[in-house]
Amino acid sequence: MAVLDSEIQEQIDKLRGLAYEKLQENKIEESFEIREQSWNLYPDPKENWNEAYNTAKYAFIASKKLNDFDRAKSWLNRMIAVNNNLHLSDTELCFYIAIYKFDTGDYEDALSRFKEVVKIAKFRYFQSQDKIYLDFYKNPDKYMKS
Repeated sequence: MAVLDSEIQEQIDKLRGLAYEKLQENKIEESFEIREQSWNLYPDPKENWNEAYNTAKYAFIASKKLNDFDRAKSWLNRMIAVNNNLHLSDTELCFYIAIYKFDTGDYEDALSRFKEVVKIAKFRYFQSQDKIYLDFYKNPDKYMKS
């Protein structure tokens, strides 16, 4: 795994913090413009950088919290691209895909992916998430009414 130049890493960290601040100030578009700037600092191919996965992950989480599922999908796809290259976060990524699938109403795929995660990591990934995901995993019929 390659290590980013310290100056680039410092700029990315600074932008990540600024993006978070803008989001807290409810300056949503500014926050995501800054996130894009941060993403663009990674040398090409961006899929070679472990930190790029984290940048995309935090943007995905922010998008999801705002129920901006188009934007969330875009950032999730970036996470997938990085992970497909590095395979550092296969189970975590599967969990985030399951969350996205649940949030967009694809319950069958979400359940299948949650089962994969639980098989490998038990319930670890559910601990820091909204309790609805664990409830869905344990009571899928409650959500998957035909």
